[in-house]
Amino acid sequence: MSAIRKNLCSHITEDVAGKLKSAGIKTVVDFVRMDMEHIAQETTIPYKDLVVIRRLLLAQFSTFPVNCADFYQTAIASSSIIPTPVNKLNELLEGGLYSSEITEVAGEISSGKTQFCLSCCVSAVSTAKQNIVYIDTCGGFSADRLAGIAEVQYGEEQLEHILQSVKVVEAHDIFQLMSALETVKENMIKKDDPFYDLVKLIIVDSVTAVIYPSLGGQQMDGHGLMVQLSLKIKRLAADFSLAVLIVNNVTGDGKVSLGKTWSHVPHNRLLLSLARDQKPNVREVVLVKSSKSATGGKIMLEITEKGTEDIK
Repeated sequence: MSAIRKNLCSHITEDVAGKLKSAGIKTVVDFVRMDMEHIAQETTIPYKDLVVIRRLLLAQFSTFPVNCADFYQTAIASSSIIPTPVNKLNELLEGGLYSSEITEVAGEISSGKTQFCLSCCVSAVSTAKQNIVYIDTCGGFSADRLAGIAEVQYGEEQLEHILQSVKVVEAHDIFQLMSALETVKENMIKKDDPFYDLVKLIIVDSVTAVIYPSLGGQQMDGHGLMVQLSLKIKRLAADFSLAVLIVNNVTGDGKVSLGKTWSHVPHNRLLLSLARDQKPNVREVVLVKSSKSATGGKIMLEITEKGTEDIK
């Protein structure tokens, strides 16, 4: 809470601030909590002046109640659920990717994580009518593959629209990634670019590629950068009601990369892996963390020329 100081409000002069501090009233909270008559006796400040100061400070620093109906309408207007291309996965996630939430998909190399992200791009544009910012940190993004998924599903008439609705940004280290996120924030605030008026999904493929190198050498510096990045992503998602899809890796021993600290960042975590005793293009998805759903649920999906989809 703000400290009592000169010009904190129009009636707090240097003399008034000094008298209040001498009486042990150092913050706005101290002032508001104490009885006005007691303060007048302790400081010799006129009672009527104290009442005016109290009213001004309450107006400046208090939060105001919000009508529940208005709050609900604001929440509905700013919230959205972006369906994934896999219907069974949408059921597992209770609709899909929620705005203001971070969903992480983790898996070993070649498990289909990027294929899933590209399919989510097509689904977000065609179904939810939203634009996507795709931040590529490891060179895995393929415009040809994205175009192939879009064309097979929706034909050439929708191809150009889907491609124009995905903005790809390259970020080769953690600093470039944070800079890319800051650029998204600035564009969302300025509203100069109409593209960002429809942005509801940010994809980061992947965080492991930029965070893991920074954890080597100066461990404390790397850990601090990871925490800073996680806060930036969370604030961006919350402040602008964006859904964030993040790709992470799984190590050879089956553990998700980046450790315990990072595990608290995503609201939802999906493990993507090769399905045993299934065709080579079939994957198993397990929900291992969720802010709203029961964990442990699993589904099967298939990687085809249409991207990731339900098994026929």
